[in-house]
Formats: sequence, C-alpha cells, structure tokens
Amino acid sequence: MSLEARDRVLRWEALLNARDLGGLPTASGAVAWGAIVRSDALYRLKDAGRAALMAHGVRTVIDMRDISEVEAKPYTFEPQSGITYRHVVQQTSDMWAVTRGHDRTTRETMMLELARSRLAAIAEAIADAPAGGVLIHCEGGKDRTGLMTMLLLDLVGTPADDIAADYTLTAVGLAPLFSELLTKAENDKPERRAWLEEEARSRPEVMLAIHEVLRTRYGGAEAYLRGGGASSATLDQLRTRMLDGREASPAT
Repeated sequence: MSLEARDRVLRWEALLNARDLGGLPTASGAVAWGAIVRSDALYRLKDAGRAALMAHGVRTVIDMRDISEVEAKPYTFEPQSGITYRHVVQQTSDMWAVTRGHDRTTRETMMLELARSRLAAIAEAIADAPAGGVLIHCEGGKDRTGLMTMLLLDLVGTPADDIAADYTLTAVGLAPLFSELLTKAENDKPERRAWLEEEARSRPEVMLAIHEVLRTRYGGAEAYLRGGGASSATLDQLRTRMLDGREASPAT
C-alpha cells in the first residue's frame, strides 16, 4: 500500500473501511482533502470514532442502504453534533432480485442501468450538501459505495487505474469481517464459502470492467448522471466541491 493510500485511510473506531478521497489525481489537480469520505455503515462507530468523524470536518452523511437495512441497524446523530443525515437509497431488494445469480462485474454493470436515477439523486445530495465534508456509505462500503465513488472520480477525470486502486483497498479494510464470517461458515456448503471468499475480494479488474462500461455505454460519468436526471448546475457544483473544497471545511 502506498504512502498516499495509507494517509487516506481513516481509522475511526470502530469503522472498518473508511477513507478520504482527498489527494487522488484528477484531470486538473487532485481531489480536495476532507471533501468526500467513503465508509462502511456508521452504526459501527464508537464515541471516539464519532468524535474523529466530526473533527475531520464531516458535516453531511448520506446513507445509501435500503430501508430494510436502515431499520435493522439504525444510527442517529445528536442535533448539537451539526451533522446532517440524509437517507438516499441506491439499490432496492427488487434490483437485487433481478441481478441475483450473476457474477459481480455483471451485477454491477446491470446496476448502472437499474439504479441510474438513484445514483444521480445521490450526486445531487452531495452537491447540495451544506458546507463541510460529505460522507457516503452503504453496509460494507464496498460495491454500492464503490459505484458512487467511481462516478464521482470519473466526473473529475481520475484515471481508471487510480479508481480501481482505491476500490482494492476495501479488501484490506474488510478482511477482519470476512475472516470472521468465513470461520463461522466453516461447516457450510462449499457454495456458501466460495461466495464469501469472492465477496471478500475487491479485484481491480472488476472495477476496471465496470468503468469501461461506464465510458463506452454511457459516455462517462457526466453523460451518465445527466441522463439520470442530474442538472449541469448540479454537476458543476459537485466538481467545485471535489476539486476546490469551497463547500468543504479543511480536514484536520
């Protein structure tokens, strides 16, 4: 893992997979530090982790989980925390039913079409957030967060290899979780263990293949998000937040 990657990893008790997108290369510089954070679900946070999140400058949290996941494992922030919470579902159980049985690359490229309007809505929520950093998350911070992160980074011209390299860091963060799950599944059917072993991976070639579909089928993130309902003004505002940090407080 490079020094830059290590610097972006956020060890907030007791999150497993949090990192700042700051410093990643773009077509015109680098992503602003503290502007966008990606993570696993925040119900895992302990008091020290919450304090670290606030100290980092996060002021808006966008929860992309399905309603059933939110109801099963909710979390809240006290009003005095200054944290705005928004729940914007990215993928639904109906979408999962349609994609079930396919390999990860196929599933995620199918989701680009199925969840297009929802991904555009999440982009709008990030662009319209009040001043301060924005954190986006799903359950493990892996596939759904990976899709949204890919769109954000492609929008500002981050090279595909760097997008894929960021995706691979998820396997490192979630390794303890999947190690525990695989231990518990020791006596399960081989198919179940094989599925868990594949889920534990974040292979760069998967993200590269999804990104290639984004570019060739949809013309890149800008055309994709506009086709999903995001306005040009929204995308300009999103770029400003990511590149200049004018809508984000500096990370501490």
